[in-house]
Amino acid sequence: MNIHPHSLARHLRVGWRQLVSDPGYAAIVVVGLAVAIAMAVLASAFVRDKLWTDAALPGADRLISFEWRVRGPGGKQTEWFDSVPAGALAQGLKDSKAPVEALARAYQVQVGLRVGARAAQVQALLSDPALAEIFPLKPLAGDLKAALSNPEGLALTVAGAERLFGDSQAALGKQVQVYGLGPEGAYKISLTVQALLPTPSRNSMLGDYELVAGFGSPPAKSAQEQMRSWWWGNASLFARLAPGATATELAERAQAMHDAQPLPPQMPADFLAGGGKAAYFRATLFSDYGWQGAGSPQRRLQMLSFGVAAFAALLLAAINFVNLSSVRTLRRQREVGLRKSLGASASQLLVQFLCEALLVAVLAGALGLLLAWWAAPVFESLMQHHFDTALLGPATVAGTFVLCLLLGLLTGAPLAGIAMRLPCAASLAGRQHSEGRAGRWLRRALTLLQFAAAAALAALACTVLWQNEHAGSRDLGIQVEDRLAFDLPFGRGPAEQPALLQRLKQLPGVQAVTSSRDVPGRNFSSNFSEFSGPKGPVSMRVGNEIGPGFFDFYGARLLAGRLSTDHLAETDKALVLERSAALALGFASPQDAIGQTLKGGQFNESRDRQVVAVVEDIHLESTREAHQPTLFEPTSKPLNAISLRTSDAAATRAALKPLLQQWVDDETIEVMTVAQQLARQYAEDRRLGWLIATAAGVALLMACIGIYALATYTLRLRTREIVLRKLHGAGHRAVLLLLMRDFGAVVAAGCLLGLPIAWWVGQLYLGQFVARAPLGLWPLVFAAGLLAVLTTLATARQLRAAFALRPSLALQ
Repeated sequence: MNIHPHSLARHLRVGWRQLVSDPGYAAIVVVGLAVAIAMAVLASAFVRDKLWTDAALPGADRLISFEWRVRGPGGKQTEWFDSVPAGALAQGLKDSKAPVEALARAYQVQVGLRVGARAAQVQALLSDPALAEIFPLKPLAGDLKAALSNPEGLALTVAGAERLFGDSQAALGKQVQVYGLGPEGAYKISLTVQALLPTPSRNSMLGDYELVAGFGSPPAKSAQEQMRSWWWGNASLFARLAPGATATELAERAQAMHDAQPLPPQMPADFLAGGGKAAYFRATLFSDYGWQGAGSPQRRLQMLSFGVAAFAALLLAAINFVNLSSVRTLRRQREVGLRKSLGASASQLLVQFLCEALLVAVLAGALGLLLAWWAAPVFESLMQHHFDTALLGPATVAGTFVLCLLLGLLTGAPLAGIAMRLPCAASLAGRQHSEGRAGRWLRRALTLLQFAAAAALAALACTVLWQNEHAGSRDLGIQVEDRLAFDLPFGRGPAEQPALLQRLKQLPGVQAVTSSRDVPGRNFSSNFSEFSGPKGPVSMRVGNEIGPGFFDFYGARLLAGRLSTDHLAETDKALVLERSAALALGFASPQDAIGQTLKGGQFNESRDRQVVAVVEDIHLESTREAHQPTLFEPTSKPLNAISLRTSDAAATRAALKPLLQQWVDDETIEVMTVAQQLARQYAEDRRLGWLIATAAGVALLMACIGIYALATYTLRLRTREIVLRKLHGAGHRAVLLLLMRDFGAVVAAGCLLGLPIAWWVGQLYLGQFVARAPLGLWPLVFAAGLLAVLTTLATARQLRAAFALRPSLALQ
């Protein structure tokens, strides 16, 4: 089929005139397709960032990241982590002459920086010089390897240099004061900027950072000590394979070296329940990391969820376009009949309708690109994802154009089919025609599919969001309202902290102050130890070191025993048990545990501990976890997580900022409510919930357009029937029931198809949780009710048009 350019331009002009002549129709189809295309653009960029950020590096099929998973209580295995015992593993690989060309550790730590009056807390990346041989860390200026090899050197990213110097070009060769907390306490040193780096990708395995320094620098001393252990995973280890070597070979070598290490003396016995190893190693190629590496289950869930939502939106939008346009095609039957009578061939009709569909798709694509660019900040905030892919870049624009061509071809073909099947003579005589019984059933089936998708997504979004709400509102055993918390950053020495706490108590609105090793619910329950009681050894969760007044501050109920107001009476041998911990150890009641001696502690530690108090259980683990018996360690020494109870949060925050700036000479302290800190453990679930809710919103929009199209077609098809019924005395109620039988049947069938699927997927999702929300069938009821309301609103215009039909005009 040969198409002349002039003929193509003529077809496009005809299509443009058709759109301009019916702006309501044009707005509905173009905006509907644009929203779906915007979702597709965002989804494709998201997937590209997740899968190919590091996979696109030169030689990615020879670059590997080491990962491990370790055992937990009851023999359970953790997920895979990319934080491994990097120092011990790297040394073992070097000593065994492993087939690698380069090995580099990478460790992230927060440090404080100061240049004159400018100060900031930044994320620092501590690494070996070989890191520049694995990742393309090409300096914009200076020598990166020299900076990493020199204990007094560092490299800044452009963003970090601009924060400190205002102009990144002025940073090279200048000195920066670095302060932090090391193994010997607080330090302040001066380092020299020896390299300037581009701002890194936040989607890389290296993460986000503004400073890069070597392991010879003071901030790395504490990390170096920890990295000597085979049982402490706190840094990443990357390698470039030698020619002929494989990732499997390196993983087996790492596993063999770790298996040869003696177990920690105080490893709880139940950690090895069921047999197996204490830890498992693997090496993941950069080219496979996005789909299979550490954290990939969550990445796959996000990518698949967003990809399915975008595909469903495109499918539903295309269905709407076909449904609405087929009604308009039938209205153009005289035009089509006239063109046929003048000799228009089937191929010419096909080209005409394909051009019209392509014009709509291209307009929607242009608008969709702008919508994606406009919505990107909202999406980045929702998904905690920074786009590296340029949403308006050449590759994205080209991909969107190809997608529009496909949409135009797929949607234009059925419209051309309707036009070619219209009989010429009857069309010129003014007789109305439809696409036939098969076409009508196909239209209903497509609309039913839209409603099924909308019902399923709406019910599923309700399930996920309701479960998230339940997680945030359940009884924790402590009170978190009106509590603020922050981490005391590096600043003055610990000896001055008591004076700071006294000043905090004097701030406006402050009612109480306490401290702990960590804020409740953040990393509160990360360590396990074995303690021996009347029942023998029991694996316990070591909850936290707590400062004076901690339990009173958080409203935890004391069941037995007591604590001194300053914790000076409690030595480092004192323990506070939860009720469940006392029972698990074999004590008949909380009172029986008071004064008893337990033996146990952290790895490599075994000493007698005395129980001084028992409190009610505090539920700070995720709703996915069963409650683990927990103990607490009271101490009088300074702790860095500070909590404030306030009656006026705004006034307290306002007064707190200048006080903390005096303490640390910095402006980057993050003060959050304790409720916000607790909510962080549900951040991924909330993002998933809102992603599904967004997809449900788009599906509901498409369903509304679909039922609107069905209502428009039904009214056109039944105009004479409605008129005849009116002539025989039918009122508005009879007309309403006639039309709603069609609409209601589609909605009901869509619910019957979609809601069972939503219930099944929802049960799979809820199956991950120990503490489940009492949902019952309410999400299904909510989705069905919402669809009923939206259907009523979407068909209201056509119902009014049906009520207003005048028999005298319709019968002419």
